[in-house]
Amino acid sequence: MSASDHKLVIFRDLKDGYRWRLNSARGETLEISRGHYDKGECEQEVHRLREHRYPGAKVRDVSVGGIGGIEI
Repeated sequence: MSASDHKLVIFRDLKDGYRWRLNSARGETLEISRGHYDKGECEQEVHRLREHRYPGAKVRDVSVGGIGGIEI
């Protein structure tokens, strides 16, 4: 499984602010972040991960609008 098969998902955690999780192509959670009170910090961490550890991984923000979120 290549890094491009992974998906980084940004989501809202009502207790700890924003988090990201790394999902496999099969939907399994491989990693999950600590809570970020600032969404921008969470997004920066996701983009660093995508650049350095998981190039080509899709990024989805499900913390905004509706079911399924938006692909970024």
